[in-house]
This record gives sequence, structure tokens and C-alpha cells, in this order.
Amino acid sequence: MNRTRTIAVLTLVAVLTAAAAYAAGKQHATTLDNLRDAFSVEAVAKARYEAYAAKAAEEGYSGIAALFRAVAMSEGVHGANHAEALKTLGGVAAAEVKPPLVKSTMDNLKVAVRTERNESGKIYPAYVKQAIAESNPQVVMSLKGAMASEGGHARLFSKALKKMEDWKNSVVILVCRTCGYTTDDLELKFCPFCTHPRKEFAEVK
Repeated sequence: MNRTRTIAVLTLVAVLTAAAAYAAGKQHATTLDNLRDAFSVEAVAKARYEAYAAKAAEEGYSGIAALFRAVAMSEGVHGANHAEALKTLGGVAAAEVKPPLVKSTMDNLKVAVRTERNESGKIYPAYVKQAIAESNPQVVMSLKGAMASEGGHARLFSKALKKMEDWKNSVVILVCRTCGYTTDDLELKFCPFCTHPRKEFAEVK
């Protein structure tokens, strides 16, 4: 085996070893680790959607701007719940939030759909499973609340993306102040997740 080929093989082995170590580390992450990550994700998402809301308003999409503001509020609720749950584990809520990349409203919606689907379909289910295994009921409730909301966010973003012109009109989005559940169903009587009454929802316009 010549020297160049040897170096290439050793490099590949090193990369595969590092990847395996990273995967093993993620597999053995504790609920405390996951909750810290979840708090950070929510803080970043809140800032991102606030910036997207400003862009949507600038482009004349009043309804989409309201939707982004509502989801930003929801992410803030999740972050607050995660912070409280972290205290029960002796953890501290902290996040590094950098200025988000903002493109056109259409592009921003596409990013939002992908992000929320990933969180509701992959990230949060894994976190909930770990928390259940470690018997942390408050943490489970906080994570499940976020997971349920993120799925709703993805549906609302998809709805707006399909008919953007309709969302130039003003809309009202409801946000549960307790769990962050988000909906455009103005006939809602109770939160389907935490059962709090309609009067405890924020109306975002």
C-alpha cells in the first residue's frame, strides 16, 4: 500500500471513529442534556420567527406576519416551561442567540416547515422517550407540550405556504399561554393539550 493510499485509509478511519463517538455520545445523552438543547432551540426559534415576522410585514403579508409572531410567542412559552423543568434537575437555562438569516417570506416559510417537522417528528419524540425512561414527569410534560405545538406550527406554516396571497389579509392566531399550543381555530373552547380554557389564550393579530 503506497503512502497516499495509507493516509487516505487512516483519514477515513479517523472520520468514521469520530462519527461513531459522536453518535454514541448522543445516544447516551441525559434528559438534562436534552432539556438544555431544547431550551436553546426554542430561544433561537423565537428570535428567528420574530425576524421572519418583520420580513413578512415588510412584504405585505399581514397574516403570515401574525402567524410568525404567534409561533414566536409559542416558542417563548416552551422556553419558559423548559427553564422551569431544568430547575428541577439542577440545570440552568442558557442559549446563544445569533441574528437569524432572513430571506424572502416564501423561503422563510419553507425553512419553518422543515424545522418544525423535524422538531415534532424526530427531536422531541426522542427527548420525550428519554425523559420517560428517566421518570421525569415535569420534564415529560414540558417536552410533550412543545412537541404537540411544533406539529401544529408545521401545519400552519404549510397552510400559509400553499396560499400565500390569502395570507395578505389580517388573521387571528391563538396561543395557549400555558403550553404554547397554537391554532387558527377561533371556535376552540379548551386547549387540546393542557385543557386550559379559551379565555387563557393570547390572540395574536
